[in-house]
Formats: sequence, structure tokens, C-alpha cells
Amino acid sequence: MTIPALELFCGIGGFAASAAGLDVRIVGALDQSQEALDVYRLNFPAHRTVQTDREKITAEELASFHADFWWLSPPCQPYSVRGARRDLADPRARSLTNIMDEFQRIPEERLPTHLALENVEGFSLSRARERLLDLLAGRGYLVREFRLCPTHLGIPSRRPRYYLAASRLPVQEVRIPPSPGRFPLDAYLDPPLSRNIPQELLVPAGIIDRFRDGMRILDASSPDAYTTCFTSGYGRSIMHAGSYLRQGAAVRRFAPEEIARLLHFPDGFCFPPHMPCRVRWRLIGNSLSVVAVRTVLSAFPAFAR
Repeated sequence: MTIPALELFCGIGGFAASAAGLDVRIVGALDQSQEALDVYRLNFPAHRTVQTDREKITAEELASFHADFWWLSPPCQPYSVRGARRDLADPRARSLTNIMDEFQRIPEERLPTHLALENVEGFSLSRARERLLDLLAGRGYLVREFRLCPTHLGIPSRRPRYYLAASRLPVQEVRIPPSPGRFPLDAYLDPPLSRNIPQELLVPAGIIDRFRDGMRILDASSPDAYTTCFTSGYGRSIMHAGSYLRQGAAVRRFAPEEIARLLHFPDGFCFPPHMPCRVRWRLIGNSLSVVAVRTVLSAFPAFAR
């Protein structure tokens, strides 16, 4: 039986990519960013996308999608260890708090059977999580919580995240192979670039000399190489935003398309041709690990294949 699903923070389509091949029909993909929706529409043209402000969306609008599964990836900045961690006091938490308020107002018979959420690990210690758990329990949902990183699945990329799976039906533990095969980093990279590395990828020698000790510079041929979490600040921030790649005598940034592969977006996933690299980095830094989300979806028996 096909499950109608609503993406409440669709971004560039991380959940849509994760749900491909499952008995899921995306009935609505919501986001406020026009740039994110441009990428989403390019890759998932059959899905209904809506540009909307989640801080103002109403219970009636949410229920009107008739979705039986909701996926939420709300802004992570209020809970990130690199931020001020203002939690519910952060203005960027308003979209989630409004959705929780409106969720409380939806009539029982129009509630989704299943709901899942992804965020940074700091969400697990937040007041937002406490409020969400109270809300779900009060409306009859069973909940499981997970911490999952792509490295647990053999992917050479660290992106640890908190996941919540809730349902009015039983929810099971996710199954992670005890010893997953390891994929080499160079399997995710573009073919070797020409001698002249594109300027937007090249890291100037002066930057390397100044920040070398704080930069994670990788040799792709090393069997133990793995990237650290790419954030939306990659390309702007030098440290704590992602890894770098040594190429000959030079050091370069990872191309947005390479990061998308590390997140296991499908072959053929692309960005609008004229979208600047800095925008592509920002959008992919806000996205999901497709392979991790697909693992979390296995907690719902309805998605079993």
C-alpha cells in the first residue's frame, strides 16, 4: 500500500531521494528557500512543491495534504554545538514550534500515522525534543530515537545525526550491519581534474600556511581517509566546515557534486547549471545523508521491502 508523504523541510530533496523505490508517494514538498526548491524541482519534477513560511503554516494547511507520513528536518542552528545553542529561544526554531503548535490542533482522524525527524546530535539534549516527545506521547504515538552516522554504514564521511521515528503502530529498531563493507573515498570523487584546478575549488597557499593545523587535508588514496561533516558554511569558513583534498602539490575543496555522492544522492542528481558553487555548497551542507535516512526508514514496518 503506497504511503502519501509530506516533506516539511524538503531542502534539495534528501528525503525524496531516500524514499525512492519504497512504497511512498510524495504529496507535498515544502520549503522557504527558492534556491533549494529550484534544485528539488530539477531532480524531482513530478512532486508537488510549495514555497511557504513554516512559521505561519496552519493546522488546516498541514492536514490538507492528506499525508500519512511526515518527514521533518528543521533548522539545526538552535541546537548545534558550534552555535549559541539558544534552543527554543532562537528565532530559527520558530518553524518547528509553529508546526508543533498546529500539530496539536489537527483533528485525531486527520493526523499522520507516522512521523520522523532528523537533526544534529545536540537536538537530543534540547527543550525542543522534550516538547516534541510530550506532544507525540499525548497524541498516542510510539517513539524510538537513534543516533546514526554514515561511517556506521561504511561511508567514508562523518555526519552524526539524531533521528526520531514515531508511529501509531509499532516501531522497530533499525538494523545496522555489525561490520559493513567500507567504501573508499576516491570512489566518490570526480575523475582527476586537469592540471589547472578550478579557481573556486583551489585553496590559496597562504590560507594553507595560516590554517594548516586546523584543516583536515586528505589523501584520497589512503584506505582510512574519511571526510568530516560538510556544513552550509563550506567554501566560506576555513575550519570546522568540512574536509579538503590534496591533489598533487595543491589543496582543493570538494566539489558540491562530490559531497552529494558522499551523501549517497543518486546518479544523475544535479544542480541548475548556472547556480554558483557557493550556493551549491550551502544547500548540500543543509541536506541529508540519504543512506542514513533510508536506514532510519527501516524502523517503520510499512516501509519494509
